[in-house]
Amino acid sequence: ARILAKLMVKIGNGLKRDTRAVLSNMDEPLGLAVGNALEVKEAIAALHGEGPEDLMELCYIGGAIMLEQAHICKDYNHGRKMLEECIKDGSAFNKFLEMVEAQGGDVQYILHPEKFEVAKNIIPIYAKEEGYVKSIDALVIGLSSMTLGGGRETLDDVIDMSAGIMLNKKVGDYVKEGEVLCWLHSNKNVTLINRVAKNVFDAFKISKKKKKKPKVVLEVIQ
Repeated sequence: ARILAKLMVKIGNGLKRDTRAVLSNMDEPLGLAVGNALEVKEAIAALHGEGPEDLMELCYIGGAIMLEQAHICKDYNHGRKMLEECIKDGSAFNKFLEMVEAQGGDVQYILHPEKFEVAKNIIPIYAKEEGYVKSIDALVIGLSSMTLGGGRETLDDVIDMSAGIMLNKKVGDYVKEGEVLCWLHSNKNVTLINRVAKNVFDAFKISKKKKKKPKVVLEVIQ
């Protein structure tokens, strides 16, 4: 990733374009939501300043860099403060409403996220031991969300906008035996959901040793 990022930045800068690359941590899913409507609801929460910590951090970092590139702010720190203020005063959320309306979307869903369709089956995945979440296999979670209906395996597959996975624990979190690691959202049959449930359970690795929460941004290349 670093080699590719450096090459792309070199190409962009060679064309006299301010080009920067953000290497972000993808060892676990970003945020808590995996799936279409679930992610939209999480994005709405983020625009109210209530998104998961890692998602908010990535948005602030990426946004501040772009403001700096556009010469709208003095430096990165100034740009970040501008973004935080836009979230706080509601102007970021209002701009999103304008964008949805301009594209013919129904803003009532943005104003009232509870209007989004909810899957018939919401299945909790429980921890069988206590400890700290050591790792979450992001690829397994993504493929599992697809199998639950949240993505296409073939061109003919129809995406179920309500399907996906909601994480309750992230890497570094303490978990007790019997606590919920995540919830599966699906309208598929129980046999398929149970098969996915085993894969999702196995995607979480628990350790007795305390694990530091990972950095969301590993490096910025410019």
